[in-house]
Amino acid sequence: MSKSARKKPVRHLVAPAAARVPALRTPNVIKHPRTWTYWAAGALVIVGLLVVSFLSDSSRPGGPSGASTLAVGSRAPQLVGTDPLTGQLIDSTYLAGKNVLYYFSAGSTCQACMTQAQALQHDASQLTRDHITLVMVTNDNATTLAASARSYGLTIPMVADPGGAITNRFGAVGGGMDMGPNTADHSFVLVDRRGIVRFHEDFPSMWISTSALLHRFPMMA
Repeated sequence: MSKSARKKPVRHLVAPAAARVPALRTPNVIKHPRTWTYWAAGALVIVGLLVVSFLSDSSRPGGPSGASTLAVGSRAPQLVGTDPLTGQLIDSTYLAGKNVLYYFSAGSTCQACMTQAQALQHDASQLTRDHITLVMVTNDNATTLAASARSYGLTIPMVADPGGAITNRFGAVGGGMDMGPNTADHSFVLVDRRGIVRFHEDFPSMWISTSALLHRFPMMA
C-alpha cells in the first residue's frame, strides 16, 4: 500500500476544561400556595402598625388632633397664672372685653423664642393701635422665666407653664414643630373681646415680624 493511500487517523479536538461552558440550568422555583398568603399577611401587619402609629400620634397632646382642638371660631379656655416678674394675677376672666394675643413658646431654652418676645415688646405700639393685649406663656418654671425675662429686658405680661397644662388646653403643642409632648410650639392664639379664638397658627421658622403677624389677623374691633 502506498503512502498516499494510507490515511492518518482523525484526532478529535476536545476543548480544555477551562473553556468548557456548563449547560445552564434553570433553578427550580418552589411554588407554594401558602407563600403568597404569608406575604399578604405580613403586608397587612405592616399597614396595621402604620395606622396604629398614626392614630396614636394624632391622639396624643400636641399631635395633629391636639393642635386642632382649639379651632378658630371656638371659645378659648380659661387661663389663670401669676406674672413671675410683678406677682400680678393674669386671669382670662379679667381680660374679658379685650382682644388678647397669647404667645406660646418653650421659653428660656429657646433663644429665638425670647428674641421674638423682645420684638413683640419693641413693637407694642402696633399691638396697642390694633387694641390687642399681649400675654406670653412659656414652659419655664416661674424662677427661670423671671431670670430669663430680666436677661432679655422683657416687661410684657407673662405666665410660667412648666407642666404644659395651659399650653395643652390652648392646643399650642406639637403642630409644625413637635417640640415634645408638653412643650409649646412657637404659636400665636388671638382671642377677641367675646372670648372667641380668631387666629391660631404655629411658626416652625421660629420668627415672624410683628407687622407681618398683624397682617395675618382678621379685622378686630
